[in-house]
Amino acid sequence: MAGRTPLVGRRAELRALLDLVRAPAVVRIDGEAGVGKTRLLAELREQRELRGRRWLCGAGQPLREPLPLAPLIDAVLADEGAPWCADPLLGALVPVLPELGPRLPPGLPPLGDVRAERHRVYRALRTALAAACPAVLVLDDLHWTDDGTADFLHFLAGRLPAGLSVVLAHRPGAPDLPGTRLRLDPLNLCGTAEMLHAMVRERPPAAAAEALLRRTGGVPFAIEEVVRTAVTQGAPWDALDGGLVPDGFAEAIATRLDRLDDVARRVVHAAAVLGAPATAADLLAVAEVPAEAGEAALDAVTGSELREHGGRYGCRHELAEQAVLRTIGPARARRLHRRAAEVLLASAAPPHRRVGDHLRAAGDVGGWLVHAELAADRAVEVGDTGTAVGALRELLTAADDARERSRLALKLGRAALDGVDVGATVTLLRELLATVDLPPSIRGELRADLGLLLLNQASAPEDGYRELELAAADLRGPRPDLAARVMSSLANVHAGHHHIDVHLRWLAEAEALADALTDPRARVAYQVNRVTTLMTRGEPGAAGQAEWILADPPDAETARHHTRGCLNLVDAASWLGHYDQATRFLDRARRLDDVSPYVEEQLQVASVLLDWLSGRWTGLRQRAADLAARQAGLPRIAAECRVIAGALAAEEGDAAAALPLLRAAAGEGPPPVLATARVLVAQLRHQRLVRSAVVRGVDDALGVIRRTGMWVWATEVTPIAVELLSAMDRQADAERVVDEHRAGVAGLDCPAAHAALALADAVLAHERGDLDAADAGYRAAAALTASRPQWHARTLLRHAECLFAAGRDGVPPLRAAERLYSGLGAVVRAERCREVLRAHHALPGPKRGRPGYGDKLSPREREAARLAAAGCTNRQIAAGMGLSVRTVEQHVARALHKLGVDSRRELTAVLGPSG
Repeated sequence: MAGRTPLVGRRAELRALLDLVRAPAVVRIDGEAGVGKTRLLAELREQRELRGRRWLCGAGQPLREPLPLAPLIDAVLADEGAPWCADPLLGALVPVLPELGPRLPPGLPPLGDVRAERHRVYRALRTALAAACPAVLVLDDLHWTDDGTADFLHFLAGRLPAGLSVVLAHRPGAPDLPGTRLRLDPLNLCGTAEMLHAMVRERPPAAAAEALLRRTGGVPFAIEEVVRTAVTQGAPWDALDGGLVPDGFAEAIATRLDRLDDVARRVVHAAAVLGAPATAADLLAVAEVPAEAGEAALDAVTGSELREHGGRYGCRHELAEQAVLRTIGPARARRLHRRAAEVLLASAAPPHRRVGDHLRAAGDVGGWLVHAELAADRAVEVGDTGTAVGALRELLTAADDARERSRLALKLGRAALDGVDVGATVTLLRELLATVDLPPSIRGELRADLGLLLLNQASAPEDGYRELELAAADLRGPRPDLAARVMSSLANVHAGHHHIDVHLRWLAEAEALADALTDPRARVAYQVNRVTTLMTRGEPGAAGQAEWILADPPDAETARHHTRGCLNLVDAASWLGHYDQATRFLDRARRLDDVSPYVEEQLQVASVLLDWLSGRWTGLRQRAADLAARQAGLPRIAAECRVIAGALAAEEGDAAAALPLLRAAAGEGPPPVLATARVLVAQLRHQRLVRSAVVRGVDDALGVIRRTGMWVWATEVTPIAVELLSAMDRQADAERVVDEHRAGVAGLDCPAAHAALALADAVLAHERGDLDAADAGYRAAAALTASRPQWHARTLLRHAECLFAAGRDGVPPLRAAERLYSGLGAVVRAERCREVLRAHHALPGPKRGRPGYGDKLSPREREAARLAAAGCTNRQIAAGMGLSVRTVEQHVARALHKLGVDSRRELTAVLGPSG
C-alpha cells in the first residue's frame, strides 16, 4: 500500500494528451470527481518529452464566494523562477498579484469600467504567460471556478502564445471552456481489478473486483480510498449503497475520528464544516479549542485527516469531508455553522456567500437572506454575473413579501443585463415578467430592459419594440422620467422598422415628459436618443443641436452616453452624406473611450461604413469581411459589414463572393442596410439577365424605404432602382420612385439623398430621350456627388453616354470616370469606361503585333451576338457584359456584317444553338 498507485487504464489517454501538448494547444480533460484527472496530470509532468518546460499549475477551489481568476493567479505564482518582462501592461496585475509587487511595473490607473479593467488584466496575464514560455499551464478542478477564469481562457485560446500549452481539467457541468476535449470515463471491470491488484499487490478474486466496481462505480479515487481504508482498518469487502460517500468509507472515517482526542476531533469537524481551506487561527476559532492544545491537535491530524497547502488547512478530499459531516450530530453541526459564520464575518473582507450558507445551515434564515444578497452585490461588482444571478434567483424564491419580491426582481433583472449570454438574460427577464406579480413601475423598468436587449443585441426588433411600448404604458403614471427615456428609445428610427411618423410621435410624447428627468445622467441618456432621432431623420439644425455631445463629460457614466451618442451620430451623418460631421463624431468617440473592446469594435464598424459611403475603398473589403465574421453574434451589425464587403466584391467583379454576402445582409439588419443590400442583389441579377428576380429585388428594396418613410436612406437605392426599372421598361414606376423620393427628402438636410435625386432625375430624362435636360441634370448631379467618388464616377459615365448620344464629345467626363473607378478598384466599371473610350478612339488600340480577328467574330462580338440571338435588348446585353449601350450596338452591327445576315432573327441559324 506504500507509495503512489501506478497509473491504471489510462495509457491511451496519456499518449493522446502527450501528443496534443507537445505543440502549442489547449486541451480540456473532462471527467467526474475522482476519475483520475489530477493523477493523469501528474503523470504527464513526468514525461521525458516535456522536460525543459516550465510548469505553471493552479486549481479551482470549492469556494462559494467569487474569487475571480484565482486558478490563474495560483499558476502565475507557482514558479518563482519564471521570468517577468518589463512590459508596463503588467502593472494591471498589481491588484491581483500583490505578492509580486516589487517585481511588477507600477500599477495602472483605474479605468472606471469593469469590462475595460477585466480586459486589461486579461492582456496582462497573457503577457506574463508568454514571458514564461516554453511552458505548460495546468489548471485543475475548473468546475470550481468563476466566469472570469472561463472568459480569460477563451481569450487566451484565441491568442495562444507560441511555446505555451494549456491543460484544463474539470468535472461535467463546468463553465464553457475552450480546447480539444479528452474524456476520462470510470474504469470497467478489468480496470477495477487491475487497480485493486496494483494496490494490494496480489491478484484479487473476481468477486472482489465486481463488488468494488459495484460499490464505487469504477471511480479510481473512490476505489483507492475505499481500498486504502479497508486495508488499513480491516473493513470487509461489503457492498455499498452507491451513494456519494460509501458506507464502508464513512464508517472507517467515523472509526478514525473516534480514536482522536476531543480537541483533534473538534478541529477535524471544524474543517469539514468550513468546507474550504482555512488558516489555523480561523480553524481553531470555529472549533472553539484553546490555541496551544488546538495547534498540537492540528499537527497531529495534518497528513492523515487534513491536508495543508499554503498555510491553510482542510479535509483531504471531498469524500472525506462529507464522511466527517455525517459523524456530526445536528445540534453540534448548527453550532459549528454559527461559529463559522461569526469567524468569517470577523475577517477584513467577509465572504458573504459562505457566511450566508453557514447561517442558513445554523437555522438563521434571516441572516442567510442578508448575506446572500451582499454576496450577490459583490458578484455584480467583480463581474461574476452567473453567481449574482444564481444568488438573487434563490433569494427571490425565498421572499414572502410582495414588496421584497419586487425589489429583488428588479435587482435580478439589472444583474442579468451584465451577462454575456444574451439568450439566457432574455429568458430570465421574460420569466420574471410572467411569474412574479410586480407593480407597474417595476414591471415597466424590466420590460424596458428586455426591450432594449431584444432590440440591440438579440436581433428581434419587432419583439423589442413591442416590449418598449408596453413598458411606456406601465411607466407613464408612476415613473414619467423613465417613461420619457423609454419613449425616446421608441423614437429611434432604426427600431422596429416602423414609419418615421410613428417615431416622431413617440419623440413628441417623450418631450412632453422630459421635465421629469431630474437626474443629470438620465437626462443625458434621453438627449442622446433625442438628437439621434433628429439627426437620423435629417432634420435641419440637428447637427447644431448635437454639438454638446462633443464636450467633455463630467464622469465615466456620462462619458459612456456620449460615446453611444457619437457612434449613433456617425451612422446618421454617414447615411445623410455629412462626412466631415461623421468624422468629427468618430474622432470624439475614439477619444472618449480608447480601451473598451466592445466600443473599439463599434468604432471599427462605424469607420468602415463612413469609408464606404465616402469612397475610401482601399483595403476596405477585407476590413468589412473581417468585422462581419467577428460580429456574427450581433446580426444587425454583421449585416452592415456584409453589405459593404458584398458591394465592394461586386465592384471588383467578384460576383461569386458578392452575392452570398449581399443575400445574407438582405435578410436581416437595420432598414438602410436591408434596402441597400436588396437593390444591390437586384443589380447583380440584372447583369445576369434574371429579369423576374430584378423586378422583385427592386420592389423589396423600395418596400423598406416606403415602409419606414426614410427616403434619406435611399441614397444607394433610388438611382439604381431608376436605372433597373427603366431597363425593365417600367418607366412609370421609375418616375413614381423619383416623385416619392423628392417628396420624402423635401426640406431635410440630407446632401447624399439630394444628390441621388438629381442623378435619378437626369437618368429619367436620358431614358425619355430628352438629352438636353439629361445633360443639364448630369451636370447638376456631378456637382452634388463631388464628395462621393463612386457616385461621381457613375454620374460622369452616364453623362458621357448622354453626350455621345447627342453627337457631342463625351470623352472628358468618361476619362474622369475611368480614373475614379480605377482608383476605387471598381474594375468592372473601369473596364466599361475603357471599352467606350476605345470605341471612340480615345484610347490606344491593341498593341502592335497582336493578331486581329479580321472577318471572324471577336469574343466580345460573339457574346453580344449570342445574347442578341436569345432575344435580349441592347440595354440588357450592356448590363450583362458591363458595357455601354452604344458599344453593344457596335458589337452587334459588326457581328451582323461579318456573318452576312440582315437581322437578329437570322443569328440563331448562323451561330447555332450554342452560339
